[in-house]
Amino acid sequence: MNKVPTSVLVGLLILAAVGLLAGLYSGLVRLGLLSFATPLVSPIAHGPLMINGFLGTLIGLERAAALEKKWAYAAPVFLAASTILLLIGFPGPSNGALILGSVGLTFVMGYLYYLQPKIYHLIMALGAFSLLVGNLLFVAGTPIYSIVGWWAAFPMLTIFGERLELNRIMRPPKQAQHIFTMLILGWLASLSITHIDHTIGWRIASLLLIGIAGWLIKYDIARKTIKSVEWTKYSAICLLTGYGWLILAGLFGLRYDLPTAGPIYDGLLHMLFVGFVFSMIFAHASVIIPSLSGKLVPWHTYFYLPLILLHSFLLIRIAGDMMGLHQVRIIGSYGNVAAIILFLGGIMYQLTKEIFSQKSESISTKTQS
Repeated sequence: MNKVPTSVLVGLLILAAVGLLAGLYSGLVRLGLLSFATPLVSPIAHGPLMINGFLGTLIGLERAAALEKKWAYAAPVFLAASTILLLIGFPGPSNGALILGSVGLTFVMGYLYYLQPKIYHLIMALGAFSLLVGNLLFVAGTPIYSIVGWWAAFPMLTIFGERLELNRIMRPPKQAQHIFTMLILGWLASLSITHIDHTIGWRIASLLLIGIAGWLIKYDIARKTIKSVEWTKYSAICLLTGYGWLILAGLFGLRYDLPTAGPIYDGLLHMLFVGFVFSMIFAHASVIIPSLSGKLVPWHTYFYLPLILLHSFLLIRIAGDMMGLHQVRIIGSYGNVAAIILFLGGIMYQLTKEIFSQKSESISTKTQS
């Protein structure tokens, strides 16, 4: 075993949180926040910070911890370094670290598939490869609208693979697993088609996305665990609502494909990244945080508040997009940021409370002895 100190894991986790907060701030700057002053973070950094600085670092860290190989931590370290370099004004070195981190993460995921050649590891490896493709295109100066599909594929395929792995208890038939894999491979192929014919490629991708969501709803254990309690029930609700957003995003894509900019572009991307991806983050936080910090996150009904706010304000944001009401869109955006911060704050509070509780018990035990 090549375990690293918990302090290193927590440090990288904090850097992932820095990427998240900087990305959220950058997103608000895009909407006009503090337009009277020079922003601390460029609005064009919103996508790279959220995908690489936050999700890349977090997922890379989680996979490295699971692999228990010290060299595997190079990927999240480079991705975190890319964030810091970008924030302090060194875009060139930041891009270099970005590519190194993406290559490292692709290698880690590929190595996991080599060790255990299962379908779910293959899907996650394809997710990391998608991140590498997206980042290579980004560094090459490709327009963002041509990149976002690849960037979205990274967290989405990672989640798809993890759900397939966790759902082994449901024992989906081999044929169903093959169908799931073919849907995902088809979805990736359709992303490639978007570089030839954007409209056709995205509409094929949207149709396949609906199929993927339908498969997950049918075979995910969340359908059973929603009858459970506390974190288990909460996670199931997050998962199923996230799959609902996937279907809605697919329907939007079939109707509008993915414009190069504008309100439909904004709405569709946030269905994927906020409606689906952040639902999945909320769903898995109670598992990921303990695996990295070594501390359980005690359950509290408070966590329903940020979940409700996340989806409610996303609906408001999309309504603003569809009706062309910029102020409504801004309200929805601020609400989404608030929901994410409230969730993160709740996690931090519960962790801190648990740590102090354990210390108090330890002191009490020593005193009694």
